[in-house]
Order: sequence, then structure tokens, then C-alpha cells
Amino acid sequence: MNTIESTVKYIRSKNAGPFWLTIDAFCANVGDTERVAASFERHRADIAACYQVEPADLEIYCLKSICVAKISLPRVPIEGSRSERDMHGGQQYVSLLDLEV
Repeated sequence: MNTIESTVKYIRSKNAGPFWLTIDAFCANVGDTERVAASFERHRADIAACYQVEPADLEIYCLKSICVAKISLPRVPIEGSRSERDMHGGQQYVSLLDLEV
């Protein structure tokens, strides 16, 4: 079984302001980029549940020209809130590593 972790060259997450998070999956080629973006779309409901947002709030992009599949989503909790555990959003991608591609 191919997973996100075994398919991408590099994956990162980061804040896109205090209210949004972005996850970038850098791939080796356009084919992998399309497969990863399709996997994000196929697992939309699971991803949304994991990050405690509505599925419609996920923005999924397939940037073929730079071989990146991307997800942008509302940040829950917001950056700097009392329940915050990852101030920079740098570890938020980990929940996606086992998704099947």
C-alpha cells in the first residue's frame, strides 16, 4: 500500500496567519502530485474530522507546475490560544502520513 509518507519527497505544514493552516506535499513528478491531490480529495471527510473542521472548509490544490499538492484549512485552535500545542503549525502534517494514495 502506498501512503502519503512513501510517495512524497517532502511534506511540511505551517501557519498561514493565525486562523489558517497550510500543508504542502512536495512530489518528485506530476503523476505523484496528481495522485496525492486525488488522495486528499478522496479522504476529504477523514482529513476534516482529524483537524476538526467541516469538509467544505478544506481547500485542496494540485500545483502541477511545481509538483506540489496542497491543503489549506481553518486552524483549530487558532494560533496563540490557550489550548494551542503547536504555535507554528510545523507538526500538523503528521496526521496525513498514513493516508493511502
